[in-house]
Amino acid sequence: ECSLCGKSLSGDIFMYRGDTPFCSEECRQQQIEVDRAKHRRKKRAAAHAVSVRKEHRNHHHHHRHHHQQPQPRPAIDANPWGTARGPALRV
Repeated sequence: ECSLCGKSLSGDIFMYRGDTPFCSEECRQQQIEVDRAKHRRKKRAAAHAVSVRKEHRNHHHHHRHHHQQPQPRPAIDANPWGTARGPALRV
Protein backbone atom coordinates (compact mmCIF):
# COMPACT_ATOMS: atom_id res chain seq x y z
CA GLU A 1 0.00 0.00 0.00
CA CYS A 2 1.32 3.48 -0.96
CA SER A 3 2.28 5.52 2.10
CA LEU A 4 0.71 8.66 0.62
CA CYS A 5 -2.40 7.78 -1.39
CA GLY A 6 -3.08 4.26 -0.11
CA LYS A 7 -3.15 2.54 -3.53
CA SER A 8 -2.03 -1.06 -3.53
CA LEU A 9 1.54 -1.49 -4.71
CA SER A 10 2.04 -3.38 -7.96
CA GLY A 11 4.89 -3.18 -10.40
CA ASP A 12 7.50 -0.57 -9.55
CA ILE A 13 7.74 0.53 -5.93
CA PHE A 14 9.32 3.87 -5.11
CA MET A 15 11.05 3.91 -1.73
CA TYR A 16 11.84 6.89 0.47
CA ARG A 17 13.83 7.00 3.72
CA GLY A 18 14.75 3.38 3.28
CA ASP A 19 11.46 1.83 4.41
CA THR A 20 8.58 3.98 3.14
CA PRO A 21 6.99 2.64 -0.09
CA PHE A 22 5.12 4.72 -2.70
CA CYS A 23 3.18 3.69 -5.79
CA SER A 24 4.70 6.38 -8.03
CA GLU A 25 7.48 8.89 -8.30
CA GLU A 26 4.83 11.62 -7.89
CA CYS A 27 3.59 10.29 -4.52
CA ARG A 28 7.18 9.88 -3.33
CA GLN A 29 8.03 13.45 -4.40
CA GLN A 30 4.94 14.86 -2.66
CA GLN A 31 6.01 13.18 0.58
CA ILE A 32 9.54 14.57 0.22
CA GLU A 33 8.10 18.08 -0.20
CA VAL A 34 5.80 17.65 2.82
CA ASP A 35 8.77 16.51 4.93
CA ARG A 36 10.91 19.44 3.74
CA ALA A 37 8.16 21.92 4.61
CA LYS A 38 7.82 20.36 8.10
CA HIS A 39 11.57 20.57 8.58
CA ARG A 40 11.62 24.26 7.55
CA ARG A 41 8.76 25.05 9.96
CA LYS A 42 10.58 23.29 12.80
CA LYS A 43 13.78 25.22 12.06
CA ARG A 44 11.89 28.52 11.94
CA ALA A 45 10.06 27.72 15.19
CA ALA A 46 13.34 26.82 16.89
CA ALA A 47 15.03 30.00 15.61
CA HIS A 48 12.03 32.05 16.77
CA ALA A 49 12.16 30.45 20.22
CA VAL A 50 15.87 31.33 20.50
CA SER A 51 15.24 34.95 19.46
CA VAL A 52 12.34 35.24 21.93
CA ARG A 53 14.57 33.94 24.74
CA LYS A 54 17.31 36.40 23.75
CA GLU A 55 14.82 39.27 23.60
CA HIS A 56 13.37 38.29 26.98
CA ARG A 57 16.84 38.09 28.49
CA ASN A 58 17.86 41.45 26.99
CA HIS A 59 14.62 43.10 28.12
CA HIS A 60 14.98 41.66 31.61
CA HIS A 61 18.63 42.80 31.79
CA HIS A 62 17.70 46.27 30.49
CA HIS A 63 14.74 46.52 32.85
CA ARG A 64 16.75 45.57 35.92
CA HIS A 65 19.57 48.03 35.31
CA HIS A 66 17.56 50.88 33.85
CA HIS A 67 14.73 51.11 36.35
CA GLN A 68 16.29 50.24 39.69
CA GLN A 69 18.39 53.23 40.57
CA PRO A 70 20.55 52.64 43.64
CA GLN A 71 19.40 54.74 46.56
CA PRO A 72 22.11 56.86 48.22
CA ARG A 73 22.95 55.51 51.64
CA PRO A 74 23.51 57.94 54.52
CA ALA A 75 26.88 57.85 56.19
CA ILE A 76 26.90 55.74 59.35
CA ASP A 77 27.26 58.71 61.67
CA ALA A 78 25.06 61.09 59.71
CA ASN A 79 22.99 63.33 61.92
CA PRO A 80 19.53 64.17 60.57
CA TRP A 81 19.49 67.52 62.42
CA GLY A 82 22.77 68.68 60.92
CA THR A 83 24.31 69.52 64.29
CA ALA A 84 27.62 68.32 65.61
CA ARG A 85 27.41 65.36 67.91
CA GLY A 86 28.81 65.63 71.35
CA PRO A 87 30.24 62.80 73.42
CA ALA A 88 27.81 60.06 74.43
CA LEU A 89 26.25 60.57 77.86
CA ARG A 90 26.41 57.74 80.33
CA VAL A 91 23.42 57.38 82.61
